[in-house]
Amino acid sequence: MTWWKPAASDRRLFSHIIVNNNHYYVYQQFAFAHSPRLITIVIRSTITAQRRFQRPLESAGVCVIVSRCQEPVILSRARPIPALLALAVTVLLGLATALASTPASAGSSPLRIAAANWTVAETLIALGVVPYAVSDIPNYNAWVKAPPIPDSTLDIGLRNEPNLELLAQDPPDLLLTSALFSRDNARLERLMPVKMIDNFYTDEPFYEATLAMTRKIAQLTDREPQAEALIAETEQVLEETAGALQGSETPLYIVQFSDAQHVRVFGHGNMVGTLFSRTDLTNAWTGPTNAWGYASIPIDRLAERPDARIIVIEPYPRGVGEALKDNRIWQHLPAVREGRVSFIEPIWPYGGLISLQRLARSLVTVSDRIPPAATEEGAP
Repeated sequence: MTWWKPAASDRRLFSHIIVNNNHYYVYQQFAFAHSPRLITIVIRSTITAQRRFQRPLESAGVCVIVSRCQEPVILSRARPIPALLALAVTVLLGLATALASTPASAGSSPLRIAAANWTVAETLIALGVVPYAVSDIPNYNAWVKAPPIPDSTLDIGLRNEPNLELLAQDPPDLLLTSALFSRDNARLERLMPVKMIDNFYTDEPFYEATLAMTRKIAQLTDREPQAEALIAETEQVLEETAGALQGSETPLYIVQFSDAQHVRVFGHGNMVGTLFSRTDLTNAWTGPTNAWGYASIPIDRLAERPDARIIVIEPYPRGVGEALKDNRIWQHLPAVREGRVSFIEPIWPYGGLISLQRLARSLVTVSDRIPPAATEEGAP
């Protein structure tokens, strides 16, 4: 039996994956509508580990892999590329109907899904899916906090720069990312299927886009009932929050520190804006905001509405808490001097429905603890 040897011009078509010292060169991937499974034509190299990056591919066999949990169909006879692809496509077309009509959970293991986006990770867990991997878990725990990441979930590095070497060792069945972190998609797609799911960078308002994102993730993971239950629960929380905050009149700044001199003040176009629109709360910030619904401003601008209250979403960036103790601008803000500042635990303001629920409940809690603005007679 002879083996097909690709020419130098052919090798540029491959992406190289190493799994347990076996070398695979992905030639082409096929995905079918209505099915999350991926079919891949793979050139399997017999190159030794010591030579894996030093010499051209010397011998190869071609196989078609149908999902991660099924046996590959081996096509090992010598054929030129067009013949190999023709044979592979014949196999694929025979499988397409069955794969497209079979739910992801029917007779197969659940998809192993990685999330480069914390909002997607939050939503997966809220729907009862254990993510295979999530980006930057330590900072998720600090800035998002809930729901907690399961212990079995792998950390794949930074959100904007996932660890390609780690992903290549045992690629997930699907990587979910967002438009913000799409610059590496071309490289990531050589290792695994990549899908962008976002509740920003859409034509819909934040809340509607978040509902659509939740339902889309549910479709991918066969969790539609759980998604509808989560949406109904969120609607109930919003209704209860509107009732608890009825009659609120004092304007409110909701901020998050970026450093000891600046804050992100939240306006419309995010979950903070959603809560202002669904309750009697009044936003003290009426200036412009960016695509994420906030404006970066120096802290002295929080004095523009001296009657406003301030709610700070934790955590502080490193060193900010200590610096504010000696920050005269912060200490002399009317709300700070008069005790009209409150702090709430870490909540991801760009997150999903769980984060929205947590922020709504937190605003109700702190509204009971913040005194009203001082009257002119009582002001120091």
